[in-house]
Amino acid sequence: MAWIRHNDEAKNTKWVLGFLSVLFFMAMAFLQFTAASVIIFAAAVVGLQKLYLDRAGKNLVFQNDRTRRRVLYGGESSWDLVFKNEGLPIWGGQLKIWFYDAVEPTNGQGASYGDLVELDLPFTVDSKQTIEIKVPVTGKKRGVSRIKKMELLIPHPFGEGSVTLEYKPVILHEQLVFPKLQKYPFRYAPSRYKPGQFNLQHSLFNDAFQPIGTRDYVSTDQFNQIHWKASVRMQNYQTKIFSQVANESMLFALNVSAHYGTIHDLEERIEEVASYIESCFNAGVSYALAVNIRSAGKMPYLYLPPGQGQRHRQQSLELLSIISKNSATLSYRAMLGHLDIHAELPCTTYLLTDETKEAMRIINKWSSQTALTVLPGRKERDPA
Repeated sequence: MAWIRHNDEAKNTKWVLGFLSVLFFMAMAFLQFTAASVIIFAAAVVGLQKLYLDRAGKNLVFQNDRTRRRVLYGGESSWDLVFKNEGLPIWGGQLKIWFYDAVEPTNGQGASYGDLVELDLPFTVDSKQTIEIKVPVTGKKRGVSRIKKMELLIPHPFGEGSVTLEYKPVILHEQLVFPKLQKYPFRYAPSRYKPGQFNLQHSLFNDAFQPIGTRDYVSTDQFNQIHWKASVRMQNYQTKIFSQVANESMLFALNVSAHYGTIHDLEERIEEVASYIESCFNAGVSYALAVNIRSAGKMPYLYLPPGQGQRHRQQSLELLSIISKNSATLSYRAMLGHLDIHAELPCTTYLLTDETKEAMRIINKWSSQTALTVLPGRKERDPA
């Protein structure tokens, strides 16, 4: 059963019905028919109230489809709650939801209790009706917000009394808030010794799919590089000129481990990496991301292979959004050692860690293989 019914007044209602029954028999015994009629009317009202509270909400269905919405920091979204009622109508009800405070109500309503936000919503639905309740929210901080709990208070429409329905299954609606993007100094160095997609004036590699012109043929040119249409037009052999390209890939390796927990400036570090990712996306630079949070799979830590474009940017921000202070960590040295064996180093590598001594062996090894930059925390970089 999806809804758990809490009806604390049911026992009192039974006592009232029993008491009215006793009064009715006493009135009949003393031939007090007027009093008996009043008692019957009161018993009918109480009985109908009990019948309504026992049946209301029994055929109420909440459409609990798995939904994940992605929200920028400070952006707007909404909880879309759809209910279908196949039973008795519910008038003047009150829907209560509790959700984690990565998002907050846009209208400023609701009350905060720790990391949960409690919100009361009016609820009215007729029989054979489907309604949708939209709850506008705003991204408050990086993380994942889920609806922790949902309750529906159903009052009796013509008298005292109410019943509370608690939704039992796990609610599958989520709001994923991306990290805040800030401006951080950023640089990358394309390598002319590896083929790629970055246009570079002096490179060993040409892009065969980007011809930019022609020139006169020389004996050292390959036969398949001749531009035949241009040769006919110029009455002289013409060779295609291609764009010279280089490799411009990057790797961001973030250390969030500190002793048996996570670093104290976790949010600032994640915002910094997110800003670098945004710069790579705007410049069209390929990048990979590694974070020493334990994960199941081929890589024992959070790892996103090299890529670029809108989809890769979204996957990167999602990976950074799910990190929390309660996540299980892996030692930074173990993650770098695994990367050294199982991943190809890009042209530029950023190591974001405060524990440089722990990674010194990898730093010395990678310094000759990639353009390496070691970035401690902001306080360590700017002690003043």
